[in-house]
Amino acid sequence: FLQMSDPVPEPSLPKHAEKDEEGKHLTSSDYYFDSYAHFGIHEEMLKDHVRTGTYRNAILNNSHLFKDKVVLDIGSGTGILCLFAAKAGAKQVFGIEMAGIATSSRDIIKANGYDEVI
Repeated sequence: FLQMSDPVPEPSLPKHAEKDEEGKHLTSSDYYFDSYAHFGIHEEMLKDHVRTGTYRNAILNNSHLFKDKVVLDIGSGTGILCLFAAKAGAKQVFGIEMAGIATSSRDIIKANGYDEVI
């Protein structure tokens, strides 16, 4: 029970009223892309062997559809689908990623030897 003498807590701002370090209001896009910036969500997707294996098999078992083609992967995350497309023989692969994981995906792609294709 609050007493009249108790300090009134400051109300918290609703998410849509929060601002970034530059003072700009955050948007739903900021929250969406931030959710994919963390490794945990990508680790969870990669560890889903049925999901990842199905993508791998669909791409590699149909390499004739990828051979010498240009591939665009929007929302490429760690670059795993880009890697599959490159391994299937794509001439060039473009991975587009807005979240911070994009920096790590370049390292992953290079470590796998596909940085000239992707």
